Amino acid sequence: DDLSSDQNNTSSVMMMSTQVMLFLLVWFCCCCLVVYGQSPSDRAKALLAKMTQQEKFDMVHGSPGLYVGDVPANSRLGIPAIHLEDGPQGVADGNVLVTAWPSALTVAASWDTSLMQQFGAAMAQEQKGKGSNVMLGPMMNIARVPQGGRNFESFGEDPYFASQMAVASIKGIQGEKVIACAKHFVNNNQEDDRRTVSANVDERTQWEIYYPAFQAAVDAGVGSVMCGYNKINNTWACENEHTLGDLKVGMGFEGWVMSDWGATHSTVQAANAGLDQQMPENSFFGQKLVEAVNASQVKMERVDDMVLRMLTSMYTADLFDEKQPTGHLYDNVQSPQHTDLARRLAVAGTVLLKNFPPGTVPIHPNNHKTIAIIGDDAHADPIASGGGSGGVHFPYLVTPLEGIKALLANSSSKTNVTYAPSTPLASAVQAAKAADLAVVFVACTSREGSDRPNLTLPNAQDDLVKAIVQAQENTIVVVHSPGSVLMPWADSVSAIFGAFLPGQEDGNAIADILFGKAIPSGKLPLTFTRTEADIPVNTPAQYPGIKLEAEYSEKLLVPVPFAVVSLDSS
Repeated sequence: DDLSSDQNNTSSVMMMSTQVMLFLLVWFCCCCLVVYGQSPSDRAKALLAKMTQQEKFDMVHGSPGLYVGDVPANSRLGIPAIHLEDGPQGVADGNVLVTAWPSALTVAASWDTSLMQQFGAAMAQEQKGKGSNVMLGPMMNIARVPQGGRNFESFGEDPYFASQMAVASIKGIQGEKVIACAKHFVNNNQEDDRRTVSANVDERTQWEIYYPAFQAAVDAGVGSVMCGYNKINNTWACENEHTLGDLKVGMGFEGWVMSDWGATHSTVQAANAGLDQQMPENSFFGQKLVEAVNASQVKMERVDDMVLRMLTSMYTADLFDEKQPTGHLYDNVQSPQHTDLARRLAVAGTVLLKNFPPGTVPIHPNNHKTIAIIGDDAHADPIASGGGSGGVHFPYLVTPLEGIKALLANSSSKTNVTYAPSTPLASAVQAAKAADLAVVFVACTSREGSDRPNLTLPNAQDDLVKAIVQAQENTIVVVHSPGSVLMPWADSVSAIFGAFLPGQEDGNAIADILFGKAIPSGKLPLTFTRTEADIPVNTPAQYPGIKLEAEYSEKLLVPVPFAVVSLDSS
């Protein structure tokens, strides 16, 4: 009887334990459904309702920190810190131990949205590894001005093409639980006078040329947008009620708008026009915003909307549910996988502009006893990136000469490779004469803050090419550039490659292309014209503008309507 009683008691305990466990399981699942069944917007609204006014004000401006932009965490409510970092070509601002990727324009030249998405994902992985959760990119301004200083960060000049590349980039970035920032809204199409010029644009041109990439970004769910330094029709971009209204109402953008760094010019007008966050400090959206709300110049509902937009994007990106990055800016985020991808991207973005007579490329080493590699860009002073917030620290750079020598060393070829820098010119010419094939590397770069003065290659590089061609009829030219350049020697050389800005794997990538290890499948994302007169934006009134007024009088004639320059192959 005692044994039977013990068994009954044990069964009762086990039954009660099972019931308790089932109850806890059901309770947990219900809680999960309550929390995770809600939309990011609903969760953001619930959290907003718990915030004090001061906690809201603390989120709408930048604060001092390690990153290029910082918003401290709210420990009381469990709101993660926001760490914003440049940029569109990888972790920038002088940070080391990163991959020096090809420029965004280079990747765009692949015309491969799958590769662009991989590029975005890889950059986001490195951002996350450095502790960042907002990547300040992609840069989506149309390349209206061919010599524009930031064209290398862009997706070129065609609105539809740029839209497709923007979507792929954003999907890649945000797929890694990092918030993308589409910039610079809008008409930040030149760097000269960018902080003072007014871009005067009619409505149709705006919607057909300059808005589409941003509309596509909104449709792809981009979490944030950065407004630019310039004015639009004489109103600053970050306090322009018309254009910010187009973004939020016309395009349906539900994320937040942050200012470019130092692009906020007011408190009341900017807040009421639609700016949600001042970066990187609080001169207008700190105490002045508090005072404006207290004076009923800005409604508290507008501040609530600012914060709600930020929280919604953060919930959408799983910043509350995802374990936050614990990396530090000094951590090493390089990897063999990223090195391999950097090389593949550089290869895919290389464009064969000319190959005449047919068969000039690929080069068959056994057909050449001596190949002369010529130009500072080939080794003495290689150019593989742009500058500014789109510039990245190079952990190393494989020069074209190094890449070519390494490839031939791993083959059965006994071809002799010689090298001559651009100067003295006589030595370069002699090297070309002594060889039976010359490969000339020419280059230019650009950076944020200023445009190139023109489309001519600097440092007498056109003269270099002309001199080499006179000495050696078998001449190939490789052009590294941040965008369009003039090539007055195009008809006299045998082959031309446009390799844009290929990043750290420069030499390996171009060696693969030159010697047929890879196919130059890239296509131009913008126009290379014969002369600067062929460019629709060719008057001072259009660019850089007269008295800081840039007239977009070409209207829809961007991109250049004649497509790609026709290189004579007859």
